[in-house]
Amino acid sequence: MPVVGLETSIRRQKRPVLLGREPPAGRLAWRLVSPTLLVVFLVSLLPLVLAFALSFTEAHVVRGGIAWRFIGLENYRYYLGNRAFWESLRVTAFFTVVSLAVELVLGIGMALILNQPFFGRGLVRALILIPWALPTVVNARMWAWIYDGHAYGALNGLLLALGWIKEPLVWLSTAVPGAHVPVLGPFLKWVGDSTALNMILIGDTWKVTPLVALLVLAGLQTIPREYYEAARVDGATVWQQFRLITLPLLKPVILVVLVLRTMELFRVFDILYIIMANTIKVLSIYTFEEGIVFGHLGRGSALSFLVGLVILLLAFVYIKLLYSEEVR
Repeated sequence: MPVVGLETSIRRQKRPVLLGREPPAGRLAWRLVSPTLLVVFLVSLLPLVLAFALSFTEAHVVRGGIAWRFIGLENYRYYLGNRAFWESLRVTAFFTVVSLAVELVLGIGMALILNQPFFGRGLVRALILIPWALPTVVNARMWAWIYDGHAYGALNGLLLALGWIKEPLVWLSTAVPGAHVPVLGPFLKWVGDSTALNMILIGDTWKVTPLVALLVLAGLQTIPREYYEAARVDGATVWQQFRLITLPLLKPVILVVLVLRTMELFRVFDILYIIMANTIKVLSIYTFEEGIVFGHLGRGSALSFLVGLVILLLAFVYIKLLYSEEVR
């Protein structure tokens, strides 16, 4: 018997047989994954279904349980006609758009630098991930100390030492005094009553930009070097190489970053709540107050699904753009 035929025969004889007969591959696969599917259903899907059903009720936390009654779409009508909801959506959209723009520009720039050969490149790649690796609580408390409105705050202490300000400024406020001071006056006047939100944007960008840079760097390393060599032979400048080669080939990676970061930014809660508590009303904090603080479980559930719907719509737009790029 040929060696190949003998090995095949031996492998067939050693295949396991369960209870005298071998189950079909599909049935065995379902048996193996069914415990995991059950856990996913109990932990994720079942609470989601219950929360969706709760969004059609007027439910409140009372002593000894929950009091509720069915009211149909009234909770959704309430928020769609509520000015506070639209204001929270506006603030969240501003936070998302500005964060995405800054993180993408800085992330692409960092990735382009890290993609070049230089001494200690591996160490630098590891070090830039430290901000992203820090727990959000640590990051938030650090920026709260930097922006502290007293003289011992890091930012105020530095500016006082440089002589740029005469007295400490309250950075984490919706109305910062001192728009008339030299050097910083134009900046303070520009940010206006959004100072606190802009300051927190800096902290969030500092934490997440390294992750964006890492994702873009992974995309850069998939671009063949031959494209750039051919472009240099044709006399293309560095800017032309970036615009005609790098940027088009990075579009799928950029769109993936947009999807992931948009989902995270629309659900941002921790850094804003730790630094400013409930002063800045983004959608996540608004939902937390409605459902947890005030105990309006029905309204809180409805608001959660409205936020989820907005995220799904944005993700759908991004994914359509991604697929259209792949088709092209």
